[in-house]
Amino acid sequence: MFAKAKQLNIFERSKISYAEIDKELKVELAVLGGLDIFTNAHVLGVANNTSKICEAMGFDHALSKQCILGAYMHDVGKIKIPSNILQKNGKLTDEEFEIMKLHTVYGYEICMSYEQFKYLAPIARYHHENLDGSGYPDHLTDDEIPEEAKLIKIADIWDALTQRRQYKEGFKPSKAADILLGDIKKGKTGSKYLYYLLLCVIDEYEDKNKGNIKELKETQDHLVDLKDLDKIYKQIYDRGYSESLAKKLKKYELPAGYDLSTNTNLLAKTNKKIEKLIQVIKDTQDEIVTLKKQCKEAKSLITRKEEWNVSLFGRKI
Repeated sequence: MFAKAKQLNIFERSKISYAEIDKELKVELAVLGGLDIFTNAHVLGVANNTSKICEAMGFDHALSKQCILGAYMHDVGKIKIPSNILQKNGKLTDEEFEIMKLHTVYGYEICMSYEQFKYLAPIARYHHENLDGSGYPDHLTDDEIPEEAKLIKIADIWDALTQRRQYKEGFKPSKAADILLGDIKKGKTGSKYLYYLLLCVIDEYEDKNKGNIKELKETQDHLVDLKDLDKIYKQIYDRGYSESLAKKLKKYELPAGYDLSTNTNLLAKTNKKIEKLIQVIKDTQDEIVTLKKQCKEAKSLITRKEEWNVSLFGRKI
C-alpha cells in the first residue's frame, strides 16, 4: 500500500557529498555551524530531510543536489542574527522574533553576493512564506512562492518540530505530522512534500521496529540461558558442587568470577530490558499505524494543481 522510499545518504560521494560543496559555501556553513550545536544540527537535519523527499519523488542526481544545496543554505542568514536571540533558551519576544525573521533577507543577500549561489537565494528568502500570504518576509502567496522553497519549508518545519532544541524536547513524528496537517488544512502549506516525507519516516520506523523485534528475540533467548543457569546455581547451593553440574556450567563458557549473584543481577536486568523492548515495540507499532493514517490523509489533501503543476528550478518533473 505504501511505496518504498529509499533514503538518499547525502554523505555518500556517489550521491550528494559535503565534498561537492563549493569552498565559499563551506566557509559560510562553517560560520553558521559555529554559532551553536543546535543551529548546526538543524542545517544537517533539513538537508537530510530534503534528500529523503528528493529520493522518494525520484529526482535525478542533479536536481537532488540543487535542492540539498538549497537546504544547506536556507538558514545561512542566521550568521547575522545576534547570538543572544539565536541561542535564547526560551520563547522569543515579539521584538526578538521580528529580528529573527530577518535571517531570510540576510540569507538572500549572502546568496546573491556569490554569482554561483544566486539561484539558491529564493530558497533562503522564501522558505518561511505561506500559501495564504501569512508568511514572511514578503507575504507571497501560492504560485509566487518557488516550488523548491515549498519543499524545503516542509523539511525545515519537520526538523524543527522533531528535534531537540535548547528550549524544548522534540515531538514524536505523529505529533509533528498532526501540526503540519493542521497548517495544510488552514491553507498555509501544500500536502505533497509532507506525503513523500511521511513515506520515508514510515519506512524508517518499520525498519527500526524490525530491529527491535530481532533484539527482543535475542534477549528472550538469552533469558532462557540465564534461567537455566539460575537452576544450576541453585542446585549447587542446595546439593553442593558435582561433576554433572560442572559439565552443565562449562557449556556456557562463563567468565571468571561469574556466580549466582552475578546471574541473579543479570536476570533482573534482562527481564527489565525485555519489558522495555516490549513497550518500545508496542509504542513504535502504534506510531506506525498513526503515521500511515496521516500519510493517507496527506495524500488525500494533495490538489491536482499541486500534483501536476510542479516546477523546481525551472524544470518540470
